[in-house]
Amino acid sequence: MGLRTPLAYLTSGVVVNIVSQLITDTRFSSPNAHIIPAVKFSATLLGAALRRPAGGQSSATPAQRRLMAFIGLLDASAYCLYCLGFYACGATLANLLLAAVGQVLTAALTRFVLKRRLTPGQLAGVGCVGIGLLVRALPASYFAGGAAAAAADSSSSSSSSLSPEQLWGAACVAMAALLYAILGVAYEKLLKGGESPPPANAEIMWHVSILGFLGSAAYQALFTLPNWQRVVAAPMAASSASPQYVAGLLVLFGALFNVHMLVQAAVFKTDGAIGVGLVNAVRGAVITVVAAAIFCSPSRQQLCLTRQTVLSACITTCGGAVYVLTGGGQRQQRPAAAAERAAQKERKKDQ
Repeated sequence: MGLRTPLAYLTSGVVVNIVSQLITDTRFSSPNAHIIPAVKFSATLLGAALRRPAGGQSSATPAQRRLMAFIGLLDASAYCLYCLGFYACGATLANLLLAAVGQVLTAALTRFVLKRRLTPGQLAGVGCVGIGLLVRALPASYFAGGAAAAAADSSSSSSSSLSPEQLWGAACVAMAALLYAILGVAYEKLLKGGESPPPANAEIMWHVSILGFLGSAAYQALFTLPNWQRVVAAPMAASSASPQYVAGLLVLFGALFNVHMLVQAAVFKTDGAIGVGLVNAVRGAVITVVAAAIFCSPSRQQLCLTRQTVLSACITTCGGAVYVLTGGGQRQQRPAAAAERAAQKERKKDQ
């Protein structure tokens, strides 16, 4: 895997998360209104529809269509859970949890479900990223000395402990990470696991987005619209942001998410679920730094940089670089090539 595609995926992911944090900060709606998932699924479905060939004829086999429907169900469930967790935890903690849990589960599922062994470069990269995430999870007092350590110990109960809302959010993100890990393995199987050529990206995105769109539309019709005054109108009136500003952020978010999904598909194609997981881990480190630069304030100390967060970001980023630069992009045989090899074996048997 070259550097251009993962860097594009990393950059788009960071920008999408920063825009998500800006939207969350407006508090324009209640979390259970699920406005952001509705925007996401509508935008990706529209993007896929615009890129589909005229006539909309599907080239996918029945097995591929079933797998795409399964991926769509996983994506819809995981994203709704992640949005709830993001709202409760914020960008930094949500991405840390998603990267840590997702990386471990993706590596395990890839090894035991896809039967794919990790190269030495992959092992080194995964291990380095794991160390970086472990550093971020340690108590803050480990990174302070003398009086600073005493001060950290005295304030740890109030500053480092999670509130009930944050604990609920962390549980949602962890469950989302599990579903995303399963999704990644299923997506890799769709692209590389069969003898038939994989469907075009626009067709995959159509099938993946349609379930989320239909489920989101039903939720909006059955819950959000009947409770509009309570879950949207009242929070919007109490928000300091204007409706035009919120609408602009939502449109920007939808457009950026389409770009993000396109480059994610490219990373899946070249390096599979583990490659996506590693880039996501590095993304979590980058978001820690970027979120601190944009959102750090005396009232939001959890988003500010510390020795711990800087060290974690550096180690995690180095791990991602090791993975990419030491042959992590192990080439998988293409379905057509695999089919040709199978045919050659059959011909040899006949002879």
